[in-house]
Amino acid sequence: MREFFSVNRIIILCVLGSIIRLIFGYIYTPWQQAPDHLAWEIIIEQGNLQYDHLIHYPHEGGSFLISLLGQFIELFTNISSLTISAFILDFVIRFIQIKIVKKIFNIKIATLFGVWTVFATPTIIPWGTVNFGLHALSAIFPFLLLLLLHQKRDTIKHHILCGVFLGVALWFSYINLILIPAFFLYRLMSRTDIKRLLYSLLGFIGVIILHILVRKFLDAGFQLNELGLTSIRGVDFSIHDIDILNRLTNLPTVVANSTLAIPQSNLYMPSLRLLYYFVFIVACIGMIIYHKKNNFAYSNYMIIPIIIFFLVVYTFSPFFELRDMGSYIYFRHLTYILPLLSLFIIAGLSSYRYKVILIAFFILGMVRTGQLFTTQISPKSDGITKAAGWIIGTKLGHDAKAIVTIIEDNPDSKILLRQGVGWGISASLLFDNDNLDKIEAETKLIELVELISTYPKAYQIDLLEGVKFSFNEGLTPRLNPELRLKIEQIVNSKK
Repeated sequence: MREFFSVNRIIILCVLGSIIRLIFGYIYTPWQQAPDHLAWEIIIEQGNLQYDHLIHYPHEGGSFLISLLGQFIELFTNISSLTISAFILDFVIRFIQIKIVKKIFNIKIATLFGVWTVFATPTIIPWGTVNFGLHALSAIFPFLLLLLLHQKRDTIKHHILCGVFLGVALWFSYINLILIPAFFLYRLMSRTDIKRLLYSLLGFIGVIILHILVRKFLDAGFQLNELGLTSIRGVDFSIHDIDILNRLTNLPTVVANSTLAIPQSNLYMPSLRLLYYFVFIVACIGMIIYHKKNNFAYSNYMIIPIIIFFLVVYTFSPFFELRDMGSYIYFRHLTYILPLLSLFIIAGLSSYRYKVILIAFFILGMVRTGQLFTTQISPKSDGITKAAGWIIGTKLGHDAKAIVTIIEDNPDSKILLRQGVGWGISASLLFDNDNLDKIEAETKLIELVELISTYPKAYQIDLLEGVKFSFNEGLTPRLNPELRLKIEQIVNSKK
């Protein structure tokens, strides 16, 4: 009976959280301002079961499953299937997270964490109705790892299962890479037999070999980009091009901003950051108190290295951004670790007899999420639609037939999507022109013009308009403006 009531309590908390996300989605329709979501949705609507239509990005294998779910939902409704998928998965993930916290901690901390998930942070709420990368959805995997470690089983089957889990997590999204060192660190610290540990490694390697084969032999699109196995959205890690010291000193600010930031300017942001720092420090002291009382299982402390490993990788990544305010999209990578970080703070603060600081942490979150609902509503813009075309062009631009089918099914956005596709094709073929010699650059230019010629004549004017647009200042990737004139010369010579 007690278990029944605890499950009902979790469901109620999850429903309350979903209501807040549903209200936000109804008012603001955030998917209309997310080009990645729009592009993914447009491709899903084709109902095509080819791999290149189901996998959104090759480094996010989980997108294959989400696309299948979206296509299933498409059978029953005309409402954005990707939005409904995000809403359903957000509910399921929060339910599982709370259940795991109850299992590895206690009902008290699970309830407190469940209350936090209702309003979460301003950067998490929108992901209940929008998909742009799998960072928020992948936040379930650190909790699943904690559950596996909490079980303390030492059988061969369990060790293989752990290795398979790590492989599947990495396949789902490369952001789960940080779980691998955390897992093996725990095993080494708990003095697991090396022979047993090899079974985990074997299970992991087996899944990764399968993943590499899938990436190598199945067409995920992006043939114009020729994405490497380690490439994430066409971007590779490079520690030579970053100011490491500057990033490390600004990391606390970035983390605090990711929990507090709202799209519109706020004069109280510096004070709120200081309050967040204070709460975090007090929570760290609280965790020490819990440790001395021996109230936590040893495996629960793996929260700390998981958070640290993630922040280190994020600091060295090309996705590190220092912003006080801005769209939730800018902070999307940190939504992966924010639930675990908040669990750490809640666990630490709950160790104190007096709950003033714990209450302050909840009030801080509720106030900031409440302020998210004061944001000015932004209508869907032409730039968003064109950017969606850019994503479709980078993914499927090599396949004129597929692009034409997609665009013809979206007549209201036809011109903007065509221009976006032209922009995507141009950016894909020419982004690396500074590293090409003159002959290679000329070859790429000819390839670009010949590819556009494979499209219907009615498309070519808009595609070329998109090519010209791709050279505008402020766009990423930045193209060599000298090539724009050469393209026009080649086009004119073929007339």
